[in-house]
Amino acid sequence: MIRRDVRDVDDDDGPSEATIKLTAKMDEKFRRAFPLRGEGALRRPRPIAPPTLSQISRRLNFDDSLGATSAMNSKVKLVELNEEVDSLKRRLNNAHNDIKRLKLLEDSEKKKSEHLQVEIVQLKKEKEMVKQSSSAKLDEVKREVEEVALSRDRWREAATCFYRYFQSTKARLTLAEKEMLSRGLLNEDLRRALTSAWTLSECSTEDIVEESLHELMKNVISTLEELDSKLDEGTDKGTGASSASVLRFNEDSELNDSVTAVIGKDNQSLLFNQSESVLNSTLANTSIDYEKDERIQRLELENSRLRDREIVLHERSQKFLLMEEQMRSTEHRYRLLEKSMEEILVEFNSLRSACAKKMFDFTDGASQDRAAEVMKRIQSLSESVEILESELDNARLDAERARRNGEALTIERDLLLENIEQLTDLNENLKCSLNNEKEACGTLKRTVETKNTELSCVKDEVVLLRQHVSELEADLAESESRIAELKAQLKNASVVPTDAGDETQILHFRNNPLQCAVNSLEEAERERHRKRGADTSLGGDEAYERKKAREEQICALESQLKKSEREKEHAIRIQTDIAKKYREISTTLTGYQIKLKDVEEGICCVNSVYDETEKQFVFKVVILATKPFVESIVANKFVSWQFNALTGTVDLLDIGQDESSQGRPWEEEMRKYIGVRHSIPGFLAAVTLQLEARRNLEDDQRTGTISVVHED
Repeated sequence: MIRRDVRDVDDDDGPSEATIKLTAKMDEKFRRAFPLRGEGALRRPRPIAPPTLSQISRRLNFDDSLGATSAMNSKVKLVELNEEVDSLKRRLNNAHNDIKRLKLLEDSEKKKSEHLQVEIVQLKKEKEMVKQSSSAKLDEVKREVEEVALSRDRWREAATCFYRYFQSTKARLTLAEKEMLSRGLLNEDLRRALTSAWTLSECSTEDIVEESLHELMKNVISTLEELDSKLDEGTDKGTGASSASVLRFNEDSELNDSVTAVIGKDNQSLLFNQSESVLNSTLANTSIDYEKDERIQRLELENSRLRDREIVLHERSQKFLLMEEQMRSTEHRYRLLEKSMEEILVEFNSLRSACAKKMFDFTDGASQDRAAEVMKRIQSLSESVEILESELDNARLDAERARRNGEALTIERDLLLENIEQLTDLNENLKCSLNNEKEACGTLKRTVETKNTELSCVKDEVVLLRQHVSELEADLAESESRIAELKAQLKNASVVPTDAGDETQILHFRNNPLQCAVNSLEEAERERHRKRGADTSLGGDEAYERKKAREEQICALESQLKKSEREKEHAIRIQTDIAKKYREISTTLTGYQIKLKDVEEGICCVNSVYDETEKQFVFKVVILATKPFVESIVANKFVSWQFNALTGTVDLLDIGQDESSQGRPWEEEMRKYIGVRHSIPGFLAAVTLQLEARRNLEDDQRTGTISVVHED
């Protein structure tokens, strides 16, 4: 706003003061409505965006309302139209650049979608190959397991047969050794021959073939039977010869031999039975241990297989997650493209509507040519926009296809994750079963210990409760005895007559004073009602009507008072809501929260929204203040900078003692904008710019860099 000093003119022939003021006001209003190019560049920043339809319509209405066309209005319109044409050209160039960028982005997105489809096909192929390889490996493992089971069964049968015959032969040999020792037939030569026979009869298990295993066992069994028969024959012959020799010397020895033979046979049968029982028990124990070991090995094998499968599935799930992130990024870019295209379409629609309203209808030939060129340009742009819309539809279709592919991939990933979870659950169950078997004994021991401790605690509590019961019984006996004594005292007291003594006097009234007071009050009330009835009867109908009118007037005034109070509350509520909305709007527009502290003095506190420390400026609004008032404030050092207080402006108060004062950090801005330029709005704008720059710098340091592209 341009201010001009008003000076008194001494010439009588000149215009009057009123005409000068009127012309100044008209010039000021005209400059506000139609600023020059230099003044507009200095006073306000050039708008980046073109004017909206509402602004154009308002401007057209204002131009039409002037009525009389003048050269100034036509020049101003030409200047405005030139500026609008320039801005439209800039917008068109920007639109072309955006279209190119969108095309490039669309091509890149198509390439990425094709790449993702290729990767999906490759993953499906890998999945099929993995399934085939896993099925083949499973078949091979099953075959190996079956072969191992068959060989294990064969070796188990052979080992059981061999072990039985070994135990039986061992029992027989021990009996034969004892018999030979008892008869003195076991010499050192015979022992050496037996040991050499055992060493010579050793054979290696590596030479045994699975097919000849049964034949080998049959041969071993037949040889053992032959040896048993030979040993039986030899023992019979030896016993006969020894019995004959013994009968020659002594007849008693025959009895002893017969007894020993019978005892030997009995011992042989007993030892054979014992060997069979021991054999059966050892076979049962070994079979149980073998089954446990086999089960543990099977579980470990299954656990390792599940772990390998879990690792493979985890890797594949990671791949699917990466693909899903890529799909999300493509969707985000697609949304940004849609938003930019919508903005461009809105701008072109506004241009179409502006052209439809005949904004460029001028009398000059040059302006008409320019308008025709602009119309042609707009038509070409509309055609390009239609082409872009078709391309956008194609891009949407491609994005939907990619989205469907992504959904299919997410479904496959979910299935794989479910399989992984099932495998992990199986693995955890197996581990838990093994750990539970190990921890069962420990838990039982701990439970037994806890039960023992609880039992001891319960015993102690029982002892304490018994002591408490005994104490309560003693207290009960004492209380019963006390009650009996009190009952006896009560009986004795009821027998004794009541006597007030010599010191008390009993007064008897003829009437109850309370009843007398009540009766007198009722009589006074009846008398008052009687007098009121007499007055109304003497006054007649006129007094009654006056009284009734007065009561009606009072009721009407009371209702009016209540209504006015309700209206006042409603007005106060509306005023508070309006003030609150006005404050919110002012804070959003200016960036400052303004709070009025003192209405009479006009002191208000201003706090910036961008200031996190919540410091504040204190201003005083002086409306045509007197000079002594200003001098007193300056003398008291409450005002640091003043701006023309005598003409009714705003002053900034510097309260230096307060910790929340905002004046000290902004001394340079105060000197520059308030002391030199005398502009408090400029000072507040400078503070806002610096605070916003600091906040943006802090945000960049925390979150990274953000680039903003401004349009020319």
